[in-house]
Amino acid sequence: MLGDRYAVQRRLEQMARAERWSAHDTTLDRDVVIVCFAEYESHADATLDAARRAAGIDNPRLVRVLDVGRSDGIAFFVEELLHDAHTLTQLLSQGGLPAEEARRVAGEAASGLEAARARGLHHLRLTPHAVLRGPDGTVKVRGLATAAAMAEVEDVEPDVAARTDAVGVVAITYAALTSRWPLPGSVAGLEAAPHVISGVPAPSEIAAGVPGDLDALCRLTLNEDQGPLTPGDFASQIAPWATSQVAGVATPAREDDSNPTVALPLADLPWATDATGQQPSPASAGAAGADAHATQVLPAPGATGLHPATPVDHAATPTAPLRFEPAGARTPASEAGDEGAAGPARGAAAAAGAAAAAGAVGSALGTAGQAAGHAAAEAAHKVGSFARAAADKAAERRAQRQAAQERADERRISLDDALVETGEPLDPPLPLLPQELAAPPTRDQSKLALAIIAAFLVVVTALAVWGVSRIGENTNLSLGSGSTPRGTVTVTAPPATVTPGQGPTTTAGAQGGEPYPILGATGYDPEGDNAERNGEAPRVYDGNPSTFWSSEGYASANLGGLKKGVGVRLDLGQVRAVHSVQIVLPDPADVTVSVGPDRNRDTATDIGTTSGKSGAITLTKDGAPVQGQYVFVWFTKLSQVADGRFRATLAEVTVR
Repeated sequence: MLGDRYAVQRRLEQMARAERWSAHDTTLDRDVVIVCFAEYESHADATLDAARRAAGIDNPRLVRVLDVGRSDGIAFFVEELLHDAHTLTQLLSQGGLPAEEARRVAGEAASGLEAARARGLHHLRLTPHAVLRGPDGTVKVRGLATAAAMAEVEDVEPDVAARTDAVGVVAITYAALTSRWPLPGSVAGLEAAPHVISGVPAPSEIAAGVPGDLDALCRLTLNEDQGPLTPGDFASQIAPWATSQVAGVATPAREDDSNPTVALPLADLPWATDATGQQPSPASAGAAGADAHATQVLPAPGATGLHPATPVDHAATPTAPLRFEPAGARTPASEAGDEGAAGPARGAAAAAGAAAAAGAVGSALGTAGQAAGHAAAEAAHKVGSFARAAADKAAERRAQRQAAQERADERRISLDDALVETGEPLDPPLPLLPQELAAPPTRDQSKLALAIIAAFLVVVTALAVWGVSRIGENTNLSLGSGSTPRGTVTVTAPPATVTPGQGPTTTAGAQGGEPYPILGATGYDPEGDNAERNGEAPRVYDGNPSTFWSSEGYASANLGGLKKGVGVRLDLGQVRAVHSVQIVLPDPADVTVSVGPDRNRDTATDIGTTSGKSGAITLTKDGAPVQGQYVFVWFTKLSQVADGRFRATLAEVTVR
């Protein structure tokens, strides 16, 4: 039993520096998975901190972290259990996935990692063991931030971390298509991808049916150090993908093509010439073969215990063949007398048989060579004929283009030929103006033209001065005058009180007076990622009690033991004297309201506290009002809502 709550059942996985066990949560009566390790491990504190940060992310594509704790020298964190889920490594044991299923798995994993990146968390150790697929096709990634912490990977720049996860998702795609791991380092249960000069082969070189976009992304990212910079970039480049599991045959591996062997039967080949230069007939060749076979010494059918005959000195008789005789046959020593009588006849027969065999082998080799020569000549003849045909066609096309060019040149005429219909040339064009108008103007004409231009400029200048003087005439700005313009309204502001060490404080929100205006609101999570559903925070001052802000979901009322509290911070715009704060709680909760001069709640002064109540609650400060610009609504105990999770809810805040 861990933490007096989790009943450990059986070990699921032995990792390098931790173990993964199945367990039962006796408090909430549910099955979970526990990752545990010794408390003295060097990575223990960093791993627990990473698990706390990962617990703040609620994404359907990431395995949720439910709890973090220590018990009897064992540090652990609790993950949700995915029933009947398999890792990608297990799915690839029979080969690659269908191409569109590989796209879907990689896209879902990349989307989950992109959501984590937006919250400042990264995986950094992504392998097929970290990607799970449920029986309904759901894809989830486990080990966010915790796997890197257990490997003691720290202080990684955000850009580098995002690129590392993007490369990891591309490697997951490569593995899903080919069932091979392309990155350095081994992955248990998965074969490493082969290496070539440029890196690793493209997926299309290993598996058939790989889509072009996935093939190009794998090649650019793994071999050329290009491709997506973040998991979100990768997801946008491969989108869209199927919304449910894609069924089909796994991606087949390519088989190496082998060169076919063509056998030419000897019976179809032309007859080779014999040693005398004559071409024997098939009948005579068959007879020679029969004689040759008649002289060979072969083992008897079904005989056992064959042994070689007496060795022959090959240096003395290089053409003597190696013979095998049946077991129990007469040895050369026992046949010495017979050989003395039949030696000449036996030697003649052996010589004739050897000559016939040698002739048959030579004939077969010569025939094969002659056939190969004929085949090569025929192929060369065909290639030559193809080349000649191509050259003839090219020459014919060039001749056709040249003829077309010549016909176009014949039809082309000059502009003079097109304008002149007769053989007589055209007269020059007549002048457009009379001859006397082409002379330069006289002195009197020049003076008249200058006078007209000068008069025109004087008129334009006068109009411009008059127009400028009329600008702003009806605006009643009274620029430069000491009189008070008509319609002036004088507003007298209430007196301001200045306290030493504080800024000016208005009294518009005095006790029982009008509420102070709220300039903005945001989620307040100092022990997490400094954000708690910020987009819903403006609902707490929109004047509509039916809309409310809610925190992220937690496993228990005390926020799963992950942090002390969570809440909302409101900005009043300037320092105010706060007497009371009214809050509207849709669900019962323990809440403390504080007011402080800066964004940190540690320097704030409490206005009041409420426990286990809901509805409209007014908290009033006894004595002097609290000076401050920021109001903190801090939840320390939550209620379970309809979705089964524990959340803080806040509908309205009014500050006076």
